Formats: sequence, C-alpha cells, structure tokens
Amino acid sequence: MTSKYGPAIIVFTAFLLMSVPLSMGQGRSRKKVAEGEYRVTTESDLGCGPMETEIFHFRESWTLWRTADGYDLEGYRTYESPQDELHSNRFIAKLTQDLQLFSTQEFVRLVFRRDSGPLTCEFHPEKLRCDSGAKDPVNKVKVEFAMDRPYGLIWPFSAFSLAGLTHATSQPEMPAPIQVVQLDQVSDAFPVVAIRSDGLIRYLGRSQVTLTVSGQNWHANVYELTASPVRKMTIWVSPEGLLLAAEMPRAPRTRMELTKFTKFADF
Repeated sequence: MTSKYGPAIIVFTAFLLMSVPLSMGQGRSRKKVAEGEYRVTTESDLGCGPMETEIFHFRESWTLWRTADGYDLEGYRTYESPQDELHSNRFIAKLTQDLQLFSTQEFVRLVFRRDSGPLTCEFHPEKLRCDSGAKDPVNKVKVEFAMDRPYGLIWPFSAFSLAGLTHATSQPEMPAPIQVVQLDQVSDAFPVVAIRSDGLIRYLGRSQVTLTVSGQNWHANVYELTASPVRKMTIWVSPEGLLLAAEMPRAPRTRMELTKFTKFADF
C-alpha cells in the first residue's frame, strides 16, 4: 500500500551521503545509544495534514546508533491514510554528531512512478537533493531545491528534522530566520516537489517546569516556531538535542510526543 506522503513522512522529515553506502552499519563499528517511539495525536481524533492526504494514528519507532561519523537512525513508521487503511514503512537516516538530520532513505514507492523506491534525500546547507530510486536508471528522478536559510521538514512530520531546526538560534528572545519544507507529489511530471516557506524560530529558554514525557522528567529547552503552514508551534528539546514534544495549539490541536524512550549510552 502507498500513500501520497508515505515516502516523506518524517516529520520530517528535517537531512544522503553520495559516497557512503546507506547499508547503515555494515562493515562499521556502531554502538546502540537509544531507542524510542513518537506518536502524533490530534484533538477529537481528527486527521492531520492537508485534507486530501491527511494521516491518522501516526507512530514512529526508532533505534539510534553512534558511529564514527555521527549517528545512524533506523525505524518504522505506521499510520492510517485514509482512516482505517494501515501503512507501515521502514526508514533509515544519518545524523551529524549534534543530532542534525543529514540524510534519509524511505523504503516506499512514489505515487506517480511505479519504478521507484527507496526514496533518498540529502539535506545540505544550501540545497535539498532527492533521488526517487529505480531498477531501471532511465526511470530515476533526481531533483534539487536551493535553500538560503537553515531549514527542516514541517510536513510530513519529522521529529529529528524539527529538533535540528533549533540549532538556528541560541539567544533567548532573538528570532532567527529559517525555512520550513513540505514535500509533495503532484504528478508524473512533478513526482517530488518541495514547497518552501520562510519563518522564524525563537529560543524561549530552559523550562523551569518539569516536562514529563515517556514516563521521565525533563528540563527541556523550549522554542517557538512561526511559519505560514503551522502559524505557531512550540518545540521542547532535551539538552542533548532530542525532540521531546512539538505542538501546534490552533484547532484542531496537534502534538507529536516522545512516548517511549530507553537510553543505553550517553549521546
């Protein structure tokens, strides 16, 4: 089964090395650092995202491994789209040493390209590159989108991309310019499109109130993201840079939260 947003759900997807195989750990030494699960809840159990592609009951289970270059991320995303039609997609990703998303690989087929998959995307500072994958090279689609600000995926949801956006600012009350990206699949002529919107992110400081997620207490760093697709979003990030929660307060209120978390080693 496929969904219009299946290849990109991430919140996003925010971030693939052209010269490094994406076999994630084969032939390299890695250490298991943590594992967890994110869930997205929407007020009144409504779907989230654009009406024609909204998703329900989104979960993302993942395992994080430390490598010599940074981190490997492996996991599965499950969701319904439309409601009661279940999807489960495997994904892998590479993160930098400060947990910023560098690349993703989604093991799904594009809606308008039968010979496609896995979809891979690289998140470079000044450009976003995506490759549709294909058994026949003739059918492969490669696209590149210029970026002039720090950026990350806002739709589909991408926990590690959202957390990476917070690196754009560190001074309290000093908003920093950013871009948010929505990945779309329009037609056979435009199988992957990046819709970019300018926005601001502002660091609100360390929370004085303990945030309880995944059954644990955290003193989170708090940020406010302002951009046209979401208007306003509050983001809570752990001192290590791990997304704890992200919430859009406007109706219907939508929240992504770390609901399960086990740590095996320091980040």
